[in-house]
Amino acid sequence: MGKIGDIFIVALVIFSCKTQTKVVSSSNIEEEAKLIISYNQTCENSTESPEFKIELFTNKQMYLTAIKNLDKEGKFMRMLSEKEYNKVINSFSEARFFKFDNSYIVDQSNESIKYLFFDSNGKQKTVSHQSIVPEGLKELEYMMQSFLDRVGWEKMSW
Repeated sequence: MGKIGDIFIVALVIFSCKTQTKVVSSSNIEEEAKLIISYNQTCENSTESPEFKIELFTNKQMYLTAIKNLDKEGKFMRMLSEKEYNKVINSFSEARFFKFDNSYIVDQSNESIKYLFFDSNGKQKTVSHQSIVPEGLKELEYMMQSFLDRVGWEKMSW
């Protein structure tokens, strides 16, 4: 009877160690996801403009932080399909994002300030702008804003 108890305890210890390894491994997967694109719109001087942030990570998860003047409020998440993800990445590459100036802010009006961030092949860049920007940058802005109206956003609770 003592040997059966000893075997049971050894099996229990081995099983619990195996479970711990799985938990550590799954947290490593989450840590590997890296921010690749973000679009942030602030409206410090306006009470009517939307204020929000959209972030896309390498694991195809997109997060929306809706701050004010949107039909959503709080933090949301959606998974992008492979096709959507590739389209977003390719759009930034084709627009030659790293060739844009760092800033297109000419005055301190009540207009929202927008920030686009892109990380590709170890290169990172953030472009801040208001309304007068090159066409390619405007198209990237519209593409990122288009995600606000898409289905699939799930409210996150913390």
